[in-house]
Amino acid sequence: MTGSGEAGAGHQRGETSARDERHAFLTAPISPKKLHTPPVTGDAPPSSPTTPVRARSKPPTRRPTGHAGRILKRLSARVPAALAEEADFGTPFLFVPVLLLAGAAAYFALPAEPARHNLPLALIVAGLVWWLAGRRSRLAARVCLTAIIVLVGMATAQWHTMARGTQMLGSAVTTHLTGRIVRIETRANGSVRYTLDVLATERPLLRHVPDRLRVTARSPAEDVRVGDGLKGVARLFPLAGPARPGGYDFAFHGSFAGHGANGFFYGAPDKVAVAMPDGWRKRLAGHLQNARLWLGDRIRAAAPGEAGSVSAALVNGDKSGIPEPVNEALRVSGLAHILTISGLHMALVAGTVMMTLRAILALSGPLASAHAVKKYAASAAFAAIFVYLFLAGAGVATQRSFIMLAVMLGALMLDRTAISKRNLAIAAIIVIAISPASVVGPSFHMSFAATLALIALYDGWNRMRIARARRRGFDPMPSGAAAVAANTGRFVAALAATSIVAGAASGLYAAYHFQRVAVLGLVTNLAAMPIVSFLTMPLAILATLAIPFGVDGPIYAAMAASAGWILSIAQWVAERSPDGMVGAMPAGAMLAATGALAWLCLCRTWLRWAAVVPALIAAFLVRPGEPPVAIISEDGRQAAVIAEDGALHVNRARPNAFNLEQWQMAHAAGRVIKPVAVDDPFADPPDGAGTEGAMRCNERVCTAMVRRKAVSVRLAILTAPLIAPGATHALCGQFDVIVLAYAPSTSQCSDGTLILTAQDLALRGSAEITVGTDASGAAKPAVRHAIGASLRPWHDHRRWSRAARNLAERQ
Repeated sequence: MTGSGEAGAGHQRGETSARDERHAFLTAPISPKKLHTPPVTGDAPPSSPTTPVRARSKPPTRRPTGHAGRILKRLSARVPAALAEEADFGTPFLFVPVLLLAGAAAYFALPAEPARHNLPLALIVAGLVWWLAGRRSRLAARVCLTAIIVLVGMATAQWHTMARGTQMLGSAVTTHLTGRIVRIETRANGSVRYTLDVLATERPLLRHVPDRLRVTARSPAEDVRVGDGLKGVARLFPLAGPARPGGYDFAFHGSFAGHGANGFFYGAPDKVAVAMPDGWRKRLAGHLQNARLWLGDRIRAAAPGEAGSVSAALVNGDKSGIPEPVNEALRVSGLAHILTISGLHMALVAGTVMMTLRAILALSGPLASAHAVKKYAASAAFAAIFVYLFLAGAGVATQRSFIMLAVMLGALMLDRTAISKRNLAIAAIIVIAISPASVVGPSFHMSFAATLALIALYDGWNRMRIARARRRGFDPMPSGAAAVAANTGRFVAALAATSIVAGAASGLYAAYHFQRVAVLGLVTNLAAMPIVSFLTMPLAILATLAIPFGVDGPIYAAMAASAGWILSIAQWVAERSPDGMVGAMPAGAMLAATGALAWLCLCRTWLRWAAVVPALIAAFLVRPGEPPVAIISEDGRQAAVIAEDGALHVNRARPNAFNLEQWQMAHAAGRVIKPVAVDDPFADPPDGAGTEGAMRCNERVCTAMVRRKAVSVRLAILTAPLIAPGATHALCGQFDVIVLAYAPSTSQCSDGTLILTAQDLALRGSAEITVGTDASGAAKPAVRHAIGASLRPWHDHRRWSRAARNLAERQ
């Protein structure tokens, strides 16, 4: 055996030596002396091998010169190698969820619904082109594969839209409603919102009734649970569209959540007996909802007050009992994210369970040495977050966070790296496949952006630390007081870096979706997050585990005390923080910033610095544009004009709070000015009373004048027909924009006056009036609606409203 081993080793050394010699021969420089050119003789024929072949003269190639030329030459030499290195790292796979997200978002942004066969047909064609192009051009094949992934995202979104098929209420109606309770949310003001599965309607009998809706009762029914029946007289409304173009769309999100209407009960509804729901899933969901309600009541009984409501929200995900001033303080201070059961909470639960169990198992030397205790702890952590998923209500954000943590814990159990960009990409692909509508919501954007930025940060820091250690060696570990100081410094630095990076990544989407940023969010998170991580959430886990033993009350009280400290920090910071309103961000700026963030975080080589290009584009596009002249709500009854000084002049003394807040945030309007009551809004104001933008109103009409682009725009809003015959037609020419917020109404002007009728607003939603130019270059008012001319499936119910059919509302 020894001889054969030595012979094998010698043979291996011989092969290595030969390979080294071949490599040295092939890479050695060629000396000119070794080159032999045969002599040229006059007798040799042209085809003779001794005849030199004269190369065909070519025009000289113009090469870039100067500094720019050298840069381009260097890039052309380095880019292919960097791309190959990125491919070795698996970076192309990381862009798969980005392309799927782009496809789903593109489908939802289409101006019209594509035919059902269009996207599958496009996929087939793209697949054939990819198969043919792959034989000839690698670049063409990659372009086709990119298009296929985007089309898959679009097709997935369309399939979910067709599969959901939520029945939506088309017009407001009052009916006797009977339904089965699916969810109960008790608010801080004492009212209760019920989510009901509709069982029957009568007086009138609705032909196109939603399967599920939400109704609020100021006087709630007594002694009801999920699964019980309710009956009462209810006023139902269709789900509203965006309050402004580009705003939050209740109809879109409600359609994918399965809610087809909302409304309220007249008086207290009655409890009635109803049949049990069909299917084990609905019955199980009802039992889980009752368990959540029971748990929330138990926590609030142990710790009453605002802190107890916050503690209950952290455990069962029910935020309805938190007073609005507390919510506002958390939003302004940058701590509102702790109320949404998301990746932070799932990670804290999983980390607490895993570290505790692993530490306990490690106390047994034989057990720790003979078994993979880390996998046992990861399995227990998975079970914990699975239970937490349903205790917290299994909302969209909670489901997404569970998927992310489940993928990471699964990687641990398979001896893979738990926290990695690949695992995050897998989680994103699963979320997009399950719920493609979530990709256009703020929760998806903020959660994945913050997680991706943190993974990229610590991945880069770890690689820098390893490279430094290779150059200089590892530093000796400190001991004693030096070790405590060093560990404390590392913890504070890590917490600060986490808050800065996660806050910056998620703040981009907070600015886009909410038009607000937490100016002092870093300070608040540095002060509050250690309390959340080391006190509040561990106490929540310990108290929940102590319920079977009946000793959970004091622990929940301690948890509420720590939550009270968090609220104190939030309120202190909110009182001293600026409002943080930044105005509406253009969609193009958000897309460019998203591309920069994804490119910077997903690439590993120097190519990541190419993210500077889309970042600069985003910075250019984010410049504040000129505000619109006026904003009109979708029912036409509420309007506001924006004066040159930025003040928001409204036409109602008590405007709708949600619409007003949306308009203020979108245009960073710090001042709201209520209308001036006058007898005749058409009369010229007296001297000193006609400020620019002021709304002058009576019970039927409001008028205003706004200056924009060196022109004056005159606006009239009619909430009811004028009494005098022909008075409405007489307004043509006197005003540049006329809003007829009643039905039936018709456009009666032929002189170019912009007319908006109740029918226009009912079909196409809220509107913004801007100043454009006509073909001759003259200034002319223009309108931009929140909804396109072709109604998508989640807006198709709008055409059935009475206003959309130009019919008067029922009295």
